[in-house]
Amino acid sequence: MKFEVLLFTGLFFTTVLINAQTDFRPGYVVKANGDTLIGEIDYRGDILMGKVCRFKLNNTDKEVIYSPDDINEFKFNENKYYVSKEIKGQKVFLEFLIKGKINIYSHRDQRGDHFFIEKAGLGLSELPYEEGITYKENTLIEYKSTTHIGLLNIYMQDAPEFQSRIAKMNKPKQRWLIELAEDYHNRVCKDEACIIFEKKLPFLKVNLEFVAGVNYNKGGGLDDFYYYIQEGDIKSQKYFQAGVLANFWLPRANEKIYLRTGILYSTFKSNNTSKTYYKIPIQIEYIYPKGIVRPKLAYGINIYKPFNYTVSIMSGINIKITKSVFLEINGNSDFTFYKVPLIPDKMYAYGIVTGLYITL
Repeated sequence: MKFEVLLFTGLFFTTVLINAQTDFRPGYVVKANGDTLIGEIDYRGDILMGKVCRFKLNNTDKEVIYSPDDINEFKFNENKYYVSKEIKGQKVFLEFLIKGKINIYSHRDQRGDHFFIEKAGLGLSELPYEEGITYKENTLIEYKSTTHIGLLNIYMQDAPEFQSRIAKMNKPKQRWLIELAEDYHNRVCKDEACIIFEKKLPFLKVNLEFVAGVNYNKGGGLDDFYYYIQEGDIKSQKYFQAGVLANFWLPRANEKIYLRTGILYSTFKSNNTSKTYYKIPIQIEYIYPKGIVRPKLAYGINIYKPFNYTVSIMSGINIKITKSVFLEINGNSDFTFYKVPLIPDKMYAYGIVTGLYITL
């Protein structure tokens, strides 16, 4: 019971710590009066950074929160660049993706991603897109809007050879729009190059975990789970587990979210004989990206031999040893699911593992 309380206490404080963490990175802001301030900007999700800029001057700890009415722009030294623009009568921060004969911006809100195009003489316009299902003559019909195609053709009418390429774009996407704007600029402007502000990130990276530790089966709750139906119940006991896990990272989608999977090997006693099983976690994981101590939290399922699964929760920390090697400590808990998969019901196993986390 003490370990169970300790695990949930750790899970609670890890969640609080992750939510409270800031991620200040070098950058600058340009105020509405034109003054430029050098310091650090809190790097958060695109939704939040589309609303506010949290800024600290160099050599100070005082944080100032700027709205799109207060500053004209802010930029991180290494990547993202935001500018204040008025959209539908309200100022927001748009992420500046590419600057040239045509500028492309993006904005993310609760409804998803929105893209904007700007050109001298034509101003700023959103590239709208909708898709769904509608009724027509008592028949369900799938529809996809094409207004964005018409707008792109208007903004690029001085390069008609792009029309066939534009017509193939079913839905506006960031990488596609950047490449299109870059090619268009190079076609119509020979005097200067366009500027791409988007940081070029790899499509996929994999980090590895080598872990070992102890798990504890509570028993009782296992009666309905049946790891080995024909071989009797698993008794309440501690048992050793070890394995290798892979953390698949899509940095272009999110710099802090991973898909965590791999395989863990364990042995336990059942009917006075030693048995083995393999556990395959499939979890969505958040890892705070900076500092010596980096909290993390994961949620998903564990798949067991033979073909059963549980709801799984992991909380832990990575402690930096070198640039690419971390000592990790993870608390894990397993639950049976309540009617709907991914909704935990009864806890029947929990444990702790430690090992090395290696970024490749």
